Amino acid sequence: MAEPYGPWRLDDFESKFDEWSLTVPLPGKVYADIERWITTRTDRPRGDAVLVDGEEDVWLAPVAYLPDLDSGLQRVVRAYRIIEVEHRIVCELFAVLPTSIGAEADM
Repeated sequence: MAEPYGPWRLDDFESKFDEWSLTVPLPGKVYADIERWITTRTDRPRGDAVLVDGEEDVWLAPVAYLPDLDSGLQRVVRAYRIIEVEHRIVCELFAVLPTSIGAEADM
C-alpha cells in the first residue's frame, strides 16, 4: 500500500548504484533486478528492510540473491536513511554480503 502522502523521494540511489556497479562484476540480470527493486521503495520505504542496530533511521534490505560465487550463497543489500519529515529516502550504500544460512534467512 502506498504511503498517505504519495510516493517517497529517492535521493542518491542512481549515483550510488552507478558507482557501486562499476566495482562489482555481477550478471546483467542482477543489475536489472536491483534497478527494479529501487523503484519499490517509493511506495514501501521499509518493505522487507530491518533497522540497523544502533541507528534510529538507517535501514538495511536484501535486494537480490546471487548464485554460489565460490564462497557460498551471497546477497546484494542496500542501506538507506529514511527522513520522515521530508518524505524522502537517502541511499547510503550497496554491498554484497555472504549468507551461510540461505536465501530464506533474516538479516
